[in-house]
Amino acid sequence: MLSAKIVKLGNSQGIRLKKSILKEIGIVNPINTPVQISVEDGKILISPTRQESNLMRRFDKFDLTKYRQENPTHEYDWGEAVGNEFF
Repeated sequence: MLSAKIVKLGNSQGIRLKKSILKEIGIVNPINTPVQISVEDGKILISPTRQESNLMRRFDKFDLTKYRQENPTHEYDWGEAVGNEFF
């Protein structure tokens, strides 16, 4: 357990947290990272806010199993190599 002091930050108060502590809860780049703050049993709890990208939200209802059943994978023969292709 670490100890810290409450400090004045402009017109507010704050606590400085070491990067190692933030890393333990999954916050790697802390600047402007949204967090959830709650109080339970007289304790302040800080949790990272899980944010999904717009791309992830677009796939919320996507059923990969159903897609694979409806669209089986096929291999294609594109012929002999003609240049410096590599895969």
